[in-house]
Amino acid sequence: MTTAGVLDMAAVTVQPAGPVSGAVRAPASKSVTNRLLVIAALADGDSVLRAPLDSDDSRAMAACLAALGADVTIDGADWRVSGTGGALVTPGARLDARLSGTTARFVTAIATLAADGAEVDGAPALRRRPIGPLVDALRTLGAKVDDHDGALPVRVAGGGIAGGPVDIDVDRSSQFASAVLLAAPYAATDVECRLRGRSATDYIALTVDLMVAAGARVERTDGGWRVHAGGTYRPRDVEVEYDASAAAHLHALAAATGGAVTVANAVPTRQPDGTAVDVFAAFGCAVDTGAAGVTIAGPDRLRPVDVSLAAMPDQVTTFAALAALAPATSVLRDVGVARLHETDRLAALAAELGRLGIVVEAAADRLTIHGGTPRGPAVLRTYDDHRLAMAFTALAAHVPGVTIADPGCVAKTYPAFWHDLSMLGCRWHAAGAGDGT
Repeated sequence: MTTAGVLDMAAVTVQPAGPVSGAVRAPASKSVTNRLLVIAALADGDSVLRAPLDSDDSRAMAACLAALGADVTIDGADWRVSGTGGALVTPGARLDARLSGTTARFVTAIATLAADGAEVDGAPALRRRPIGPLVDALRTLGAKVDDHDGALPVRVAGGGIAGGPVDIDVDRSSQFASAVLLAAPYAATDVECRLRGRSATDYIALTVDLMVAAGARVERTDGGWRVHAGGTYRPRDVEVEYDASAAAHLHALAAATGGAVTVANAVPTRQPDGTAVDVFAAFGCAVDTGAAGVTIAGPDRLRPVDVSLAAMPDQVTTFAALAALAPATSVLRDVGVARLHETDRLAALAAELGRLGIVVEAAADRLTIHGGTPRGPAVLRTYDDHRLAMAFTALAAHVPGVTIADPGCVAKTYPAFWHDLSMLGCRWHAAGAGDGT
C-alpha cells in the first residue's frame, strides 16, 4: 500500500515498533500561506509564494480569491498570484470555503471590497463555526453583511468599508480580528481595531507582521491596532516558513515512543505553536534547537503537566494524547475555543481517550486527564478533524491495537503526513488488512 493510498482508507491500524526516530521537514505553514494569499490577491502587482502549503485549506482559499479576480496559478512548488490592487470583482457563484475557517473569515472581510459583494458558504461542519463577531465588526465599519444566526452562509453587499474605530470580540477566534486587519488598508479612512476578550492574539500579531512586510502602515495601540487607509499592499516574492502546528504533531511521535524526531526546517517563528517546545519540555522531553532544526527526544516516561494553551489551543489534541500516556493527572487550561473548531475537540478527546480506558474530565475551558496506561484494542474516531487524526497517531505508535478512522482527513492541512511518518519508520495497515506503509 502506498502512502498516497492511505488518504483513501476508511481506517488504519498503526503498529508500535519502538522509538520513532529520524529527521523530516514539516509542511509550509497554513496560517502563513493563507494570509500571504490574501495579501497577494489585494496587492498591486504579481507576487510569488515559494513552496506554500498545498492542502485542502489553501486550495479553498486560492479558489475563492481567483473567483474574486486574483489569478492564482501553480508553477511547480511555487504559487503565483496576480493581484487586484484591492479592486475585487463580484464572483458569478457562491464562494465555497469548504472546511477552512481562515478562508471563510478572511474572504468575508475582503469581499466587502468587491463592487457587488459576494456570498460565502462552506461545508456543513464549517457552518457550525461562529462568524457573528466578524459580521458585527464589519457592520460597525460601514459594510452591509448578513449572516445566518451568527454563522455561514454570509452575504456581503460590497462597495467597500468606511473605516473608523471598531471593537472586535476575539473570545471565540482571533481570526475575526485578522480578517478585519487584512482588509483595513483599503478602507476609506483609518481603521482602529480594539480587541475584546481572550484569544490566541499572537496570530493577530503574525497577521500584522505579514501586512507590514507588504507595505501596510500599522501601529500598535493600547487596545489593539490602527491601520492607515489609502495604501495598497506591495507584491512580494517570499518563501513560506514551516508549519509549527504540524511540527508539534511530528515531535509528539518522539515524545510518545521515547524516540527522537528532528524537524529540519524549523526556524525561529512568530507562529504561536512554535512555543510548543516548552510544553514538550514540561512533559520531560529533551529539546535541542540548532542549525539542524528542532529535535524533541522523548523520555522513558512522560511527566504529567499543568499548562495553559491559550496561545496555541490547536495543540490541545497533541498534548491530550501525550497526557494520556503520562502517569497521574494532567490539566490543559484555556482551551475552550477548541470546542468551536472542526468539531468540539474537548468532547471528542474525552470520548475517544475514554475508549482506551483514560478518564477525561472536559470542562468549559479545560481538560483534566487522568493518564497512565491506555490500552487497546480500540477504534478512535476523528470527526473529520485533521488534528485529532494526527494526535491519535502518536498514541497509536505507543499503544498496540489502536485503529484510526478516516486517516485521509489530514489532507486539510498536511497531505503528506502519512508519507512523512513512513520516513520516520512508522508502519500501518488498512484496518483488517496486512502490513503496509
